[in-house]
Amino acid sequence: MKKITVLSVFLLTATCLIFSCKKDTTPSTDPCVGVSISINTTQSAPTTGQSNGTITVSATPNGNYTYSINNGAYQSSNIFNNLAAGTYTIKAKNADGCLSSNSTVTLIAINPCNGVNIVITPTTTYADVCPTANNGSITIAASGSTGFQYSKDGGATFQSSNVFSNLATGSYPIVVKDLNGCSNSQSVTISPNPGGVKFNLVRNLMIARCGSCHFNGNANGSVNFDDKCNIVTKWDRINIRCVVQGTMPPTPLTTAEKQTITDWVNAGHRYID
Repeated sequence: MKKITVLSVFLLTATCLIFSCKKDTTPSTDPCVGVSISINTTQSAPTTGQSNGTITVSATPNGNYTYSINNGAYQSSNIFNNLAAGTYTIKAKNADGCLSSNSTVTLIAINPCNGVNIVITPTTTYADVCPTANNGSITIAASGSTGFQYSKDGGATFQSSNVFSNLATGSYPIVVKDLNGCSNSQSVTISPNPGGVKFNLVRNLMIARCGSCHFNGNANGSVNFDDKCNIVTKWDRINIRCVVQGTMPPTPLTTAEKQTITDWVNAGHRYID
């Protein structure tokens, strides 16, 4: 009887050992055991103050992956767009739900204007002052970059044309910017039309011979010729009194001085003659 008991214990122990060994060798049902996913990234830096950076992700080993940025929802595209400067956490997940380790990517903004030197070269035309007219113009030649736009009001509004027309005399704060928003500025002046050669000869003659009555605010004369347009509008009076009648100024003009007035009158007696 004792022998039977010992044999029973032996058989029971052996049975337990056999079943124990079978349990230990059962394969794992976790598909991620032994799976190692690696990710690599390439990036395009954003420009300063803008959200135009990108991060492109690749995962190994080959397979179908989805991707997440900053623990957000997973997406099928491996490209993240419209990113500002900053630090981002990237993950990849395979079809079995196995995750890669985190990958940290830092985007540093790039100033596209570094090294850009926009040169402004203006060309102007006069604005007439007699008669007064807003017919001056500014034409801008710009170099040092591409995709220029132009402003004459300090950058409040821009236009694609490099020509500003119908301008009065005065200074204009010209701004030129390129495709990336890099800019330069320069003050450009529209000068008053200086008048034609013959007109200025007549005016200088009148200043010299009629200055005590008609210039520098003198009240002795009925007409103030400080205003250049008064010379133009009174051309016939000047011609009659100084050339035809010779009664003005008190000391009559010389033949050469009269000829100066005659030449201007015959040319059209305009400010620009």
